[in-house]
Amino acid sequence: MLAPTLVEVSVRDAGGAPLGTGAIVRLYARVGSYNRIATTRDAATASFADVIPGEYEIEAQAAGYQTTTEHASVMGGGLRATFYVFMRPENDASRASAPPGPPIMAPKLQKEIQKALQKLIKHEYEEALRDLQKAEKKAPGNPDMHYLMGMANSGLGRADAARAEFETALSIDPSHVRSLQALGELQLRSGQTAMAVKTLERAYQLDGADWRTHFVLAIAYFDDKQYEKAEKHVGRALELHKGKPAEGRLLLARILLARGRKQEAKSEFERVAQEFPEDPAATTARQQLAELNKPIPAPAPESAGVAAPIPIAPAVPAVVKPWAPPDIDSKEYALASDVACAEPEVLARAQARMKQQLENFEKFTATEHIVHVEVDNQGIPGNPREKDFSYMVTLWRPSNGITYLEESRDGGENLDQFPTSLATKGLVSIGVAVLDRNYEGDFNYRCEGLTKWRGEPAWEMRFEQRKEIPSRLYVWKNIHGAFPIPLRGRIWVGANTYNLLHLESDLREPVLPLELTMDHLVIDYGPVHFDKSGTDLWLPWHADTYLQVRGKRYHHSHTLTNYILFSVDTKTKVSAPKEGPEEQH
Repeated sequence: MLAPTLVEVSVRDAGGAPLGTGAIVRLYARVGSYNRIATTRDAATASFADVIPGEYEIEAQAAGYQTTTEHASVMGGGLRATFYVFMRPENDASRASAPPGPPIMAPKLQKEIQKALQKLIKHEYEEALRDLQKAEKKAPGNPDMHYLMGMANSGLGRADAARAEFETALSIDPSHVRSLQALGELQLRSGQTAMAVKTLERAYQLDGADWRTHFVLAIAYFDDKQYEKAEKHVGRALELHKGKPAEGRLLLARILLARGRKQEAKSEFERVAQEFPEDPAATTARQQLAELNKPIPAPAPESAGVAAPIPIAPAVPAVVKPWAPPDIDSKEYALASDVACAEPEVLARAQARMKQQLENFEKFTATEHIVHVEVDNQGIPGNPREKDFSYMVTLWRPSNGITYLEESRDGGENLDQFPTSLATKGLVSIGVAVLDRNYEGDFNYRCEGLTKWRGEPAWEMRFEQRKEIPSRLYVWKNIHGAFPIPLRGRIWVGANTYNLLHLESDLREPVLPLELTMDHLVIDYGPVHFDKSGTDLWLPWHADTYLQVRGKRYHHSHTLTNYILFSVDTKTKVSAPKEGPEEQH
């Protein structure tokens, strides 16, 4: 019997920081008699002694916050284990009010919206707004529509009308990230700095940040005199934006000056003037250098914030449904700043959890629904082609703990059975391989930190195929042979359960012999309940593949339902998951 463990429960706010108010935490077992209550103390942590390994529930309550329950797997093998609970304010309706998915639109209406979007990109705002207003009558309650009408009004300089449209979109879907970002930028331009900070922070917590989100958030923090945060975010913007925009360097110089680091600021102003001589930012940099070089005292740090505002280039309206997600290295997500991620421990526990899951079956079948769409150069999808297959996964354990998964469909490898000439498989095995000890030496891993996925505390980990080792994880095949495809990606594993929640991957580099320039894979995993055995297995719910090969773009969508489990000594049937995967953050 494994020794008891000291369990510590860290209670945190929605942004990942330790909760600033006291909380009451209950730890109890659904099977067994363990049921104890503790209050949080230093660092918003509650402690529970003598917890034997097993499955538990954590319930946290705090004034002003919604009661939150998380499942926790106490695995043993250590003297102490830490679990996490993220609390949402009582007035946060993001999860309860969010629609189950994007509204379904007829193909004709979708094309009308795409035409309006092209007019927006060309700055034909009046024409775009007229088209969108007509389309909105056919699809009322669509947040994307109100977002685009807000962008049109913003382009026309109608700030109040734009604000109303963004707020309408958010009343329909409080987690509509594009509307949050646009509203935050509008608030910033209007001088509503404190409101802009809150709005942009909310967008970042929900959906992470690309370079532009970091840049605009840095401006908001700068205007709000939160210089340390501003420096952090402009630094990330410069790292993510390979073009190194002059505005970002100019903002960094101003932040450094505001923090009293005059020499570092001068170096950045000089860099802007030298590297971007034709950019308007260079003129501002030269003016600032002239002021700093005068034989009079430099402005005090507090006065640095009154300089001419950093320009924000107008945002290009995001398409209603982008044809492909961003590259994994062009976007990052909010992480708890005070929590260290112990990579060896997280990886070992996730591997152990995956191995435990695999021990529960020898094969399963499911119905796989595949939708193939070819996307044109404007990002507009063509007519979908769909087909259902019988999908089977067989598990082989030859020896020495090695696990092989064989995945097959009715129709086998016959490409004539597929709506296009591209057939994809491996939804189960790719996640297993990333968390298989036998593949561990193939990758470089880096645990990036504690975040959330589908509202659940999660460890975010990056992986990349080692350059000296050919890929065994992912292979393309055609009439010319097999081509190992090296990948880089991220996985999210539950911080309290170590179940695999989500996987995203990209090519480590383009594969020239195949003319393959993009292969972006997104897989959501979740619990599938088997009534007869009373157990849950974590299996793929849904997967999307975005390909750009030989100059053409494709989007393949896979959904698995109607699972039938074949365990070592039983056969159990299961229906589709009761709840599909929610959107991130």
